[in-house]
Amino acid sequence: MKPRNLYRIIIGALMFISGIITILLNAGEAGIGTMLVAAGIVFLITGISRHRKFGNDPESDERSKKIGAYGLSYAWLTGLFFMLGLFWLDHLGMLKLDVQNALMASILVLALSAAIYQAYLFRKGDAD
Repeated sequence: MKPRNLYRIIIGALMFISGIITILLNAGEAGIGTMLVAAGIVFLITGISRHRKFGNDPESDERSKKIGAYGLSYAWLTGLFFMLGLFWLDHLGMLKLDVQNALMASILVLALSAAIYQAYLFRKGDAD
């Protein structure tokens, strides 16, 4: 097992256990404990799934790094155009969003477009 995956599993287990203890000791306030439990589960799942998927093989190569970079570049441009559109819609009075909603929409567009572009480019096989 790669040390990176082992560390993820150990950190996940420690966070999960400390979150359970925090929840039990602080019966009235469970926010921090819940966050620790959730983060611990994510670390555990990530460590186990990466170990099962890749084993001791390399996780990335030059092609996958290139595809990732192109996907993020395309997502950045998509986000930039989306925010430009939000600006003009607000400036022309066609759409009024508060700051929180505009930021959330921008974050969603950036994250979703990055995932979509990278998935498309991986299926295509290359970024050119």
